[in-house]
Amino acid sequence: MSAGAAPIVPETVSGTLTPAQISAIRQAAAELLPQCTDFLASLVKIDTTNPPGRNYIECAQLIGHTLADLGYAVEYIEVPTAQLSELAPIGEGLPRTNVIGRLLGSDPDGRTLHANGHFDVVPVGLERNWKHPPFGAEIHNGRMYGRGTADMKGGIAAQIFAVEAIRRAGLRLCGTIEQSGVVDEETTGVRNAGMGFLVENGHIRADKIDALVITEPLNTTNVCCGHRGTIWGTLTFHGRLSHGSMPGLGVNALHHAASFVHLATTVLSPKLAARFDANVIPPEARAASLAFTMLAAGQNINSVPDLARVSFDRRLVPGETLAGARAELTDVLEALRATPGFEALRYEYTEDYATEATWVDPQQPIARVFRDAIRLVTGETAGVVCSPGSDDQRFPVHSLEPPINATIVYGPGYISQAHIADESIDLAGELKVGMEVMALAFASFLGVEEA
Repeated sequence: MSAGAAPIVPETVSGTLTPAQISAIRQAAAELLPQCTDFLASLVKIDTTNPPGRNYIECAQLIGHTLADLGYAVEYIEVPTAQLSELAPIGEGLPRTNVIGRLLGSDPDGRTLHANGHFDVVPVGLERNWKHPPFGAEIHNGRMYGRGTADMKGGIAAQIFAVEAIRRAGLRLCGTIEQSGVVDEETTGVRNAGMGFLVENGHIRADKIDALVITEPLNTTNVCCGHRGTIWGTLTFHGRLSHGSMPGLGVNALHHAASFVHLATTVLSPKLAARFDANVIPPEARAASLAFTMLAAGQNINSVPDLARVSFDRRLVPGETLAGARAELTDVLEALRATPGFEALRYEYTEDYATEATWVDPQQPIARVFRDAIRLVTGETAGVVCSPGSDDQRFPVHSLEPPINATIVYGPGYISQAHIADESIDLAGELKVGMEVMALAFASFLGVEEA
């Protein structure tokens, strides 16, 4: 640590920063809100709908040019064209460009903190259902409206200007801050062209990064330490064709599929409902779940179908495993096969996506400084929560060896705004608050000295 730097006491903001420094950082964040708002508006006005993944280069360059103007060393990471079909299978061959900026701290032996956000957004649906243009970034009554305001271009804007609040307050970070904007979070994938690609190719590694903060909107007073696990799977049942007037000559694949759905729901649903994690938000998502979501069978009304497909969405709470969830489904299938009349049951099992449930220690330093920053800024005790769906936290925690277990999620905006028509963010109550919390937490974790 360089001379004059405040000693790092990572558990609390007040253990690292003086009252005057805390006040100066918060005041600087308030002064930077108009600039942060303008940058967010510029991001929102770029349509980065995924799928297919439009205008990624333009958005990455906006982030990169902004970081370069602020003194960061900037690198663009392009996914090779040859890998697009595998990493972005529904991306229509469009380019995938990620961006990383690095701002060195004063202490060459100091910590490195990586702040990350994805700049792809989900489709807007029917535009007639929006009162405000989805890519207009219009501001009404203190809220900015548009796709990505909450999920999660607001997070990217806040993480960048949080660092500027520290600098405007007359302080210099002792540790190094990295900022990244990535693609394709919204289309998930066991591997992907965004965070997954950065992890696979060594841009994010445990020996280079001490902690990682993903700025997704899990509510401004919450620190998110994990997400539920997921299996998106399909069972294909094979039967034998026959005329609809003579069903006994065939093997009805639809009957097998429907019977499986009924048996799985009857057997598994009570078990899953009893697996409960009180940290998951919203409360409706706290139990493990199994939802059958698609069914397709038959080509004409007077033939017994020889093929039926049923797809499902299985959500796991922390403590469950993918192996266990798969075994439960297999047990139901084999129980059905052992039932009289189902001896001819034949099926294939495939998965489109799967990730383990994730939970990291909420008592570790990066989580504790964020919780304390939330308390200082909002006056509320920070919630410690688990996301109902998966996010890019899975890559540094599950795809790296060793993992970066010091990976948490904190950002401005509310999860209830994600993916809806007229998505919006409150500029003072959410964007500014998120920027203040991040600035205090970044400064505390990395340490500061007078500039």
